[in-house]
Amino acid sequence: MNTPLRTLLASALLFAPMFASAAPAALTPEQTFDLYARALLEDDAAATRSLNEALKPAFSGEDALTPTPGGLAKALSEPWLTVLATTGAKVDPAAAEALYATALKGSQCRATRSSVEDNEYVDDQKIAKVDFSCQLVDLSSVRPLFAASLSDGSPATRTRFTEAYTKALQSGTRRPVTGTLTLYTAKDNAYWYSGNFDDLVGPVLGQLAPFEDWLQDAEAAKAPKVTGVPGCDLLLQQHRACVAKIAPDQVSGVDAMAEELKAKAQVQSPEEMTQECKALRPIAEMMWTDECA
Repeated sequence: MNTPLRTLLASALLFAPMFASAAPAALTPEQTFDLYARALLEDDAAATRSLNEALKPAFSGEDALTPTPGGLAKALSEPWLTVLATTGAKVDPAAAEALYATALKGSQCRATRSSVEDNEYVDDQKIAKVDFSCQLVDLSSVRPLFAASLSDGSPATRTRFTEAYTKALQSGTRRPVTGTLTLYTAKDNAYWYSGNFDDLVGPVLGQLAPFEDWLQDAEAAKAPKVTGVPGCDLLLQQHRACVAKIAPDQVSGVDAMAEELKAKAQVQSPEEMTQECKALRPIAEMMWTDECA
């Protein structure tokens, strides 16, 4: 799931131009966000055209955004097809892509408000924090079936899960999921742009295809209790096991890390600790080699 998403975002990434027209911004931060959401998540060609038209002065008349139609739905469908294959069910790539395309079109991520402030790193430029809300399927009733498919592993149990998940995507109830995307201005504050879409696309994909998080939570529940926060305890268990293999003389560093996180867990909320350990994970994983697999 992570690899195709990164590839997709990289292909759609809008880089900040060095120079921009001095014309006044044609779009507000909220309007800019809505066009991004419609273009990237809903395959809305009209929104892509409108956004590119607004940004042309800063890109020498060229298109700034060129998303691949259906690309995100395809990226979501590929791991799902692998899951379906384990049940013995007929695998239909076109149907899987259509399933996710419909779910993405229904996401309806829209800006709710924005706040504008000076960009402390670039003189005479602004940043806008745009809060948004999406309407995404509620998969809470599917999660126990996913857990059962892990513990049981039989084709029948996996089929119950895949059927329930498919039905939820097609017609399940929706719930609001919120987030914040940062937009930037270029020279003379001529327009708003984003250079990183993770904060927009991530919450949507995390809600539509949460299997990696669910799997990690299941593994975390079995990790030795150190901080009392499952995500942190799993990270510590995995990091210790890896370091013990590749650099046993550095295990004391893992112990120090554990003590620091344990102390923080006494004063921070589980939610704060979970976010901190999510941020630590990619840093730790950079040290892991194939021996840790």
